[in-house]
Order: sequence, then C-alpha cells, then structure tokens
Amino acid sequence: MAPLKIAIVGAGIGGPAAAIALARNGHHVTLYDRLKNTSEVGYAFRITPNSDRCLKHLGVDTIAGGAVAANSGRLMNKDGELVHVTTENTDPKEAKRSVSVFAYRPQLHQQLMEVALTSGVEKKFGVKIESVDVENTQLVFADGSTVSVDIIIAADGVHSVVRPHVIDATKYFPSAITGHSAFRFMVSKPICQKDKLLSSIISDDTHFLSWGADERRILVYPVNHDKQLNITCTHPKHLSEKEGAGDDASAVGKYHDTASFSGRPQRYMLTIGPLAYNQVASFETALDIYKDFEPAALRLFHLAHPDGLRVWPLQDMDEIPTWSKNRTVLLGDAGHPLLPFGFSGASMAIEDAITLAELLPKDVEAGDLEERFKLYEEIRKPRVAVVRDRGRDVAKGADSKTTVGPYLQWLAEYDALGVTRAALAKHLEAKA
Repeated sequence: MAPLKIAIVGAGIGGPAAAIALARNGHHVTLYDRLKNTSEVGYAFRITPNSDRCLKHLGVDTIAGGAVAANSGRLMNKDGELVHVTTENTDPKEAKRSVSVFAYRPQLHQQLMEVALTSGVEKKFGVKIESVDVENTQLVFADGSTVSVDIIIAADGVHSVVRPHVIDATKYFPSAITGHSAFRFMVSKPICQKDKLLSSIISDDTHFLSWGADERRILVYPVNHDKQLNITCTHPKHLSEKEGAGDDASAVGKYHDTASFSGRPQRYMLTIGPLAYNQVASFETALDIYKDFEPAALRLFHLAHPDGLRVWPLQDMDEIPTWSKNRTVLLGDAGHPLLPFGFSGASMAIEDAITLAELLPKDVEAGDLEERFKLYEEIRKPRVAVVRDRGRDVAKGADSKTTVGPYLQWLAEYDALGVTRAALAKHLEAKA
C-alpha cells in the first residue's frame, strides 16, 4: 500500500499532534489553517499525565517548552478559606514518564509545529476552506481551487467548517448548554509576588489556586516557565451578556474609551444579547460579578493589562451520531467540544490524535479506512463521554472536592497507545 495523502484542517493542538504521528507512519501530511500565524492564539490549559505521555511519544517535552508542573492546588471559597488541597506528580518514578502540567498554548503549539515540520509535514496557512466534498474527499478553497486527498481530518475546533459536512449541523451544534462564560487574562507572576495583597498566597511553590461560590470560580495557575499566571473566571453567562449599553443601541458593538479603576485608559465593547467568541470585555463588569470575593482574588483584575480581558462563552456539544463520513473524520473539538471544568479539552484532542494515527499505519489498505474510523470512534467515544459529563456536572455546582482526586487519577492512568494497540489487534484477529 502506497503512503496516504492526508489533509488535516486546523493547526491548533490536535491537528499538529496527528500530523506528526501520521507523517512518522510514512504518510504524506499537509496541515491547513485559515490563520497565517497560528502560534499566538489562545491562553493556557492543563495537560494531564495521560496526554503528556502522548506528547513525549511525539518527541515533545512540555516542561522544556515552558509548561509548569501542577504539583499541588488550593481550592478555596470566595472568602479565601481553604476547602480542599490537591496533590499530583507525587511518584518520582512515574514523574519520569509523564507529569501533570499547565501549558501555555502558544508555546506548546510552537513545539508541536517544530516537530511536525522536521517530521516532513507540509503546512499551508492563511488559506480559507469554503467547503468539503466528502464524497470525493476533496477540499474546496475560497479562491475556487481544490485538492483531492485520501483522508480529510477535521481538527478545526469548536466552530469547525468541516463538521457540517459529516453530520446534520441543524441538529448537532455547539452551544452554551450549562449557561456559562469565562473571562480570561494573564498577569505577571513576579508582580503578584511583590503585591501586598497577593504576596502571601502567590509564591514560587504556587501551582493552582481557585476561589468559588454560586457557580462563579476564579482559577489561577502558572505558565511560561513560571513567569506568568493564567486567570480563568467562570460565571453564569447572563452576568456578562450586557456591558451596560442601556438604551443607547447605537453604542452596541463599538469600542469606547474610559478610565479604569486604576486610572489607566481602558477600552471595552458594549454588547446586547449573546456574546461573540473571544470578545473584549469590561473590567468593571468583571469586578461587579465577583464583588463579594476576597480582596486578594479581586486584586488580580487590577494587575491585568487594561486591553487584555476577553470573555468566552463556554460551549460543548451533545454526543453526535458519527465522527466520520466516508474518508472524512473529526478530531478534538471538531467532534466533541468540551467544557474546561473537566480539565481535558486539549488532552482529549491529543489522545484522539495518537489513537487515530495508531490505527493508520503505513501499510493500511484503502479499503479498510472507513472501518478504522469506526474503530477510532468506538475507542474514543466512551472516554470523551465521561469527560463531557464531568464538565457539565461541575459547571452545574456538583461538589468537586471529594471527586477531583479519583477523576484526575482516572484521567492519568489511561494509556492511549496501549488501548489502541490492543483494540487494533483484537479487530485484526476478528477479521482473520
């Protein structure tokens, strides 16, 4: 069997991970993305040991790239009173194989792209895909050109342009099912350590902090070689859907200048109705939402760059009937967007990538591709369903402090390579 010609749409995290593994299998892989520069997009996320092992399998060392070990965490109520302590990476022997880390997306993306390009992956960025012909496995670009391949892998995220060609997008689509949004921003860790209010809780050993009350949470963890803190503030989305536009409809959607609480110039956008994705938000609105949280938590907003606050609707999607159609297959958020409360959006995409690539070795027959996609779906769907349910339960207020330990252990113990190899061996034995 000749090497396959594979097009991967989307060069975020799961796309490059799949590209590396498939190229090393001997296939001809091209990464497509609508952005010319994909390295500066995104904030941070947790990489649990299960996916860290997958990354090491690809030749990516997360710690060397700037990720910070998630050794311990302090869960507090809104008044700063300790509710629960978590510990990870406690086994030195296991830590040599994999660790739980907090990764800054641009840095991990850069690592993956460097390995992908040295593995022979071709990249074509700044191209817009207009549609997908799944009957002929063909990409149609905005300029009218086309490319035909053996396999199309959709790794283009929550707002996938490929997904509607695989499933009925009028029935299955991402939405804010639990009704939450999140503010996201970054602050300097050294500055926090020198701050009077924060110095007592932000130390060199700070790995994860959270304050929580009434479906509102402020999550803090270090990234970028321990130089920055990633801040995620989740809340019921109706609290940030209106930024004070009042009756002046002409103000909606326009940027306005104002003085912030610190006296620095600030820009914000007035909105009415559902929020756009990754929209500029008002610091005053954010402070009002968390106004009853302890001063140390609120101080984080004061230290942020005035133009740096964004609000994101938190979306996931119910399980879809199929992850593939003919020779087009979905990966990561394109097939199963997940809420951040399950700690595993990026990790599940990385596991997807490793699983799919392991099912497509160099000698795979063209006639076997569609059944391999079904096997990929059978392997991945049950695990993704657990993560989806976990995220929804926590979002709706389920008590996470007593279950977070067992859940993290369940995540960490999974061996994507081992599970896939065993499933493929069983599949091939049944066909023999």
